[in-house]
Amino acid sequence: MQGSFLISPAGAALSLSLLLSVSSCQPANKNSNANANANTNASMANSNSSITNANTNSESAESSATVNAREPEKYSATLQFSIETEGGEKAIGIPSLTIQVARNGDDRRVEFKLPDGTPLIYLDHDNHHYVIAPARKQYAELSPEATGVQLHKLLTPGQLVEDLKGLKGVERAGEGPMNGRTAEKYRYSASANTNTQAGEVKAEAYIYVDKETGLPLRSELLAESSGNVKGVKAARVVAEMRDINTSVEASLFELPTGYAAVPPEKVRQQIDALTSAVAAILKAMMNAGTASPTPTSSTSPSQ
Repeated sequence: MQGSFLISPAGAALSLSLLLSVSSCQPANKNSNANANANTNASMANSNSSITNANTNSESAESSATVNAREPEKYSATLQFSIETEGGEKAIGIPSLTIQVARNGDDRRVEFKLPDGTPLIYLDHDNHHYVIAPARKQYAELSPEATGVQLHKLLTPGQLVEDLKGLKGVERAGEGPMNGRTAEKYRYSASANTNTQAGEVKAEAYIYVDKETGLPLRSELLAESSGNVKGVKAARVVAEMRDINTSVEASLFELPTGYAAVPPEKVRQQIDALTSAVAAILKAMMNAGTASPTPTSSTSPSQ
């Protein structure tokens, strides 16, 4: 089974603002781990503030619908986030972000791929939080202070569903087939002043929500700015969900046998590598725009 997943429209609408704020981030190394986390923390804070502004601005529009999204109690799926150029091609040199997610009640598992291809797994099990490094056969129990930015929670379907349900100014646009499933279609638009050289950022998105599971099946969002940041004036965000399965094994959420328990400091390098990789992808989104041709006409998300 294949579908697509929504990236938060308000957050994606402010992609260029976030890109600007993370443009000074550098890949982590043994002398810059603290700086990488500090920069990314500041970026997330700026983005959250901007999202609040975007939702406030959209409240002036008539809110005729609430997105009927929900997260199943039990499922697994693959999320893939990608960026396209203004011309519609995949942005050259910008890697897609792929995340394996799974849920079984209160237990959750989120698996990222690090830049070198090795996996890093976050696991919530029996009210304990772990990070697992399969390449090292190690795991560590974590606290918020030990992890810094909790990307594994910011990027979960559950968090994105909550973002969706809180959107103002959503319009219902009917229903129909989407990737072999019956979906409810919604349209959403928002704008916000970034208080940067990007100026005002406007976004339009079409959202397709599966009537059976409540999961967002597809989102295509076009964000445009009134200013110009290193050649970027527009970016298209496409997010996909693949391999949806509503039956998962309980063993998926157990700590692997034969792995050594280590202090969080022993896996901090991998955590910082993930944080910096996400920041680098966002930075690349901005830099790639300098080679993108300026379109002769604006393009709306596919309907």
